[in-house]
Amino acid sequence: MTLLILIITFLVTFLYMIGKALITYTCKPLDNMTINNTPDEIQKVIIKEAQLNTDNIIEWKGEDIKKYEFRPQTFEQFIGQADAKERAKTILRKARKGMKCHFLVDGIRGHGKTTFVELIGNSLNAHVIERIGKQIDEENIVDIINEINQSPEEYVMLFIDEFDTMDWKIIKILNPIIESFKISGKKIRPFIFTGATINKHILIKNNPDTLDRIPTHIKFTRYNSIEMEQILKQYKQQMYATEIVSKEVLEKIAKNCKFNPRSSIALLEEYIVEKNIDKVLRNCRIVQDGLTKIDIKLLKILERSTRPVGANCLAMKAGLSQNEYLREYEPFLCEYGYINRVPSRTLGEKGKEILERIQ
Repeated sequence: MTLLILIITFLVTFLYMIGKALITYTCKPLDNMTINNTPDEIQKVIIKEAQLNTDNIIEWKGEDIKKYEFRPQTFEQFIGQADAKERAKTILRKARKGMKCHFLVDGIRGHGKTTFVELIGNSLNAHVIERIGKQIDEENIVDIINEINQSPEEYVMLFIDEFDTMDWKIIKILNPIIESFKISGKKIRPFIFTGATINKHILIKNNPDTLDRIPTHIKFTRYNSIEMEQILKQYKQQMYATEIVSKEVLEKIAKNCKFNPRSSIALLEEYIVEKNIDKVLRNCRIVQDGLTKIDIKLLKILERSTRPVGANCLAMKAGLSQNEYLREYEPFLCEYGYINRVPSRTLGEKGKEILERIQ
């Protein structure tokens, strides 16, 4: 019996040592990997994202690429967002006085946040360094700092679009950079920092300290139908001056785009091809007042429900993912009273009204 116990103990110890050796075994670094070694820790292998090398791209030698979109070139052409444009004037005055004037633009997708930032940069003749949040890592920050320090322009602006997608730990690195224009004791040339986001709540949760270092926060509001008609009319004149689009068609598009400029332009361009606005709305599955068949399906699910419905359950019943529902459908439906959140979802008064109208 004693011999059996000794044999079992030996086997357990032997297997443990082999397992430990396998776990702590490390391989030689590969070309696209970096190794982080820390004392008393298992070696970690970090796979870095591949960098796009454009050196071998064969460039097209044909005629110049035609203009496929129109973006406002002045604040006069930038329709709506009156409060934001007033804040822009203050930012420009602060910049010209040599004051710190970092700002954050928060708003619904497709409402012109990037264009707004570009207009401020153009007004200063600034060198604008534009990046997407999720593309930035520690090495990118070093490259950005070097570009800022070496820029010959009087003003330099660092613009991070989709700011909320940036790793929260990397955002932390920005704190001394945008507050004191220093990092690790090294000076950085003063510049204007700006970010744009549709998910400010993520930044509030993960990086409130960074938001505190950005003095100006600009909130974009949803456009109304009159502003949408003005945007459509200007876009049509700039891009399709010879096409005939009646005022009635512009009004119908303005009322069926959920008051989103990007969506309205897509509808306008389809109309220019089809010449039939009712067909365009059918093709885009728009039922009424901008609501699509999926919107109506969501409302009908809530109409049949005897109690409030959670976001995940509602999304699944409509054949959507929860993220898709929360991003693409709920903001508009809640904002305009089609759905109530209490905190789960119930059918709003406006939701009841539209279901009665279409039945």
